[in-house]
Amino acid sequence: MAAESDSSSGPPREATAARRLAMLGALLGAFASAYLLIDYAWGSGICLTGSGCDVVRQSPFAYPLGVPMPALGLAFYTACVILLLVGARRDRLALGISTRAATTAMAAVGLLAMAALTAIELAVIRAVCSTCLLSAVGSVLLAAGAWRMVRASPNPPDEPPRRTGRARREAEACEQGEWQGFVRLTAAATSVLAVVLAGLVVLPVLSSDRAVGAAPDEVAARPRTGEGPMELVVFSDFQCPACARVAPMLRLLAAEGSVTLVYRYFPLTGIHANALAAAQAAEAAHRQGAFWAYHDRIFASQSVWSGLGADAADAIFEQLASDLGLNVERWRLDRVAAADSVAADLATTARLALPGTPSIFIGGIRYTGPNTIDGLRAAAGVRG
Repeated sequence: MAAESDSSSGPPREATAARRLAMLGALLGAFASAYLLIDYAWGSGICLTGSGCDVVRQSPFAYPLGVPMPALGLAFYTACVILLLVGARRDRLALGISTRAATTAMAAVGLLAMAALTAIELAVIRAVCSTCLLSAVGSVLLAAGAWRMVRASPNPPDEPPRRTGRARREAEACEQGEWQGFVRLTAAATSVLAVVLAGLVVLPVLSSDRAVGAAPDEVAARPRTGEGPMELVVFSDFQCPACARVAPMLRLLAAEGSVTLVYRYFPLTGIHANALAAAQAAEAAHRQGAFWAYHDRIFASQSVWSGLGADAADAIFEQLASDLGLNVERWRLDRVAAADSVAADLATTARLALPGTPSIFIGGIRYTGPNTIDGLRAAAGVRG
């Protein structure tokens, strides 16, 4: 018996195009959710460099009822994919529910949920996760496709039209061709996204097995504190909110005698306008033996200077040097010379293909666990 169709003459082209758009949106949302779920589960740091993924992940909104938000997203988008596949063959589900109506309702729920989550990121968390935005794009495409499906397809009749002879065979062939084309598109899109996801997961894992690998004199010249048996190296950006949160934890580990903490510069100049100047200012303080005091103050005042123009931020950096009793004239000269040290660290981050900040190495191996004091202590203890 032939599968039911969207109309008496086979699925209209507009309805078919709409269903394909909705499927691409659902697959894109599922991809983004899977990408984030891996990061939530293993703390792999695979979020796009400079995004607010870490900030959002560490907020209470990331785990409603103790469940990772990406897990809910993946379940939702997977259900939409299944519903779209079923809807390509059947007009109605159990209890006579229209597949188009069910798809539209699901898409509307997803769109409203993503709008609410994006608003929370902007207004409450004050950080935007780039991968979450990718999921939001998927929800928009899903909703747009579902809406077009409703507009393009008339409500199916209670009884399918009777067809005989050649008309029936042509209708069946049309329906089968549309179904096969839709399945091929779904399979192709799924395969491409799966390959991209695998690459995003595997590449950071490969890079995480690399030792820090800088020349001994280069590492020795970097700021260090603590006398612990395990060396912990952090590549950090003074304008990065996640770096500001983890910095006190690393300082505590060093104070406890767990690790010897080494700081290396990783200013994300593409997204943080004052990060490079802050790194050079801290390196200039280091050359007067005041790096860690300057480090603590520049992180503590991050919210003050991060949004300022270059001149205003520089004035704050200089005031910090003055407050610490540094020779300000020498500090100004050292800021120029500090550019070479910062550039050397940036070259190392490129060689290691570090995905973002903070990037932490414990015992020469990149740490991929949660940026919590307990997680860091456990890693230092296991490797110690």
